[in-house]
Amino acid sequence: MQLTRASIGLILLFAWAFSPVQADYIESVEEISAGNVFGIGARQMAMGGAGMMSIDGGALYYNPANLARIPRIEFLGGLSNQKYQDESSVRPLRKIIDAAQIIPEENLYSNRFAGYTSLPNHTDENRTNTRLSTAIISVPYPTYRGSLVIGFGVARTVDFDRVFSFAHRDTSAEGSIVAVGNEFQSGGLYQWSFGMGIDLSPRLSFGGSISLYTGKHKYNFDYSLDSLNEFTYYSEQYIEDSYLGYGAKIGMAMQVNRHLGFGITLQSPVYFNVDEDVYDYSTETYTDSSFLYEDAYTVEYDVKHPFVFSAGVEVSRIGNASFALDLDYTDWSQLSYGDNKAMEAENNNIKDYYRDVLRYRIGAEYTFPVWGLSLRAGLFTDPLPIVKQFENDSRTGYTFGFGLLVDQVMTVDFAYVHGSYGRNSDFFYGVDTMAGTDHYLVIDEDISYDRLFLTVAYRF
Repeated sequence: MQLTRASIGLILLFAWAFSPVQADYIESVEEISAGNVFGIGARQMAMGGAGMMSIDGGALYYNPANLARIPRIEFLGGLSNQKYQDESSVRPLRKIIDAAQIIPEENLYSNRFAGYTSLPNHTDENRTNTRLSTAIISVPYPTYRGSLVIGFGVARTVDFDRVFSFAHRDTSAEGSIVAVGNEFQSGGLYQWSFGMGIDLSPRLSFGGSISLYTGKHKYNFDYSLDSLNEFTYYSEQYIEDSYLGYGAKIGMAMQVNRHLGFGITLQSPVYFNVDEDVYDYSTETYTDSSFLYEDAYTVEYDVKHPFVFSAGVEVSRIGNASFALDLDYTDWSQLSYGDNKAMEAENNNIKDYYRDVLRYRIGAEYTFPVWGLSLRAGLFTDPLPIVKQFENDSRTGYTFGFGLLVDQVMTVDFAYVHGSYGRNSDFFYGVDTMAGTDHYLVIDEDISYDRLFLTVAYRF
């Protein structure tokens, strides 16, 4: 049995469809730093992530105006753990071609879909990581009246840990085409911030911070194909991005009365310089020949994140209960690339791929003063910044946790966060001219993550 050049074209097209290509960066390896907020502080995360009016070192990142309300020197440190799980399934999809647009048979990669049966496949992958997540020191500066507090710290604010795999098989009387792919991503961004909060009046405070962002993103994709036992293909792509960025935030907070407070912040665009190292490797083996491709190169470009507008309100001391609500608005269609002509060309497609999102986090806390114990719970929604046609269900989740006050000088806080969402991607597979249809593979992903946060704060 001979493997025709037409079917070889099908195989190569299938292999290409699952390989990240730099020129199609947005569609194949989307900008992972966009819309991936990890979370800071166990107290805030246990309340759904609502932290705009919190009074601890986390204010440096949520709303620096509230640094002014920290009465003594405080050190806050924390750890985080994440389990990321991806369940994916592959299903075939046929789309009818308009008769006027059917490609002549001699120009097709393949016309051998007649007689093939696509079998759906299911894969389940997970990944767990534990890392240092927070270290913040807040120092009040002596003032004649009011308050001035300076804060410095580092926090892991963006997470890159991902895992994904797929498997698919087409069968016919001649044999099978079996394809398997695996994707691994790791790393994150650490935000080094310096800021201060100052009282403008007994009830109104103002604050600001500047931040330096550092981190790495490692991406590894490998793909293997065995077709009719006469052709094998293997490819691997490794990408390592080194990020260096900067940005700033300003905020205001007002304590209207002992029960009600609210705050607003504006985060400036964040500018990143990215050094990207790419390694490509592939082999093709036919019954009578084989080919090897290997290449390594470096790319440098810039990424600009858009403005982020945030607001929060806290209702406290209702008996022993408190409630908080935070909102963030970001127009991710304003994301842009620079300092690289190939990447800048993608700016024309960004408005079709990214969208504006409104995140909300709501939480509640109930305190038992005699025991020094606080119980917390919350809900959140964190919409994906990509347009609806690329997603199934947006990110939502719930949280809960507790805090302990030890000897009036130390707090120990714990939080559990569960989030989930779904998304899908279409991959072009080929054309059946006899049936007048395009063939696609649709990969549906059900993604969930479980995060644990532990922080300890000591006030001197």
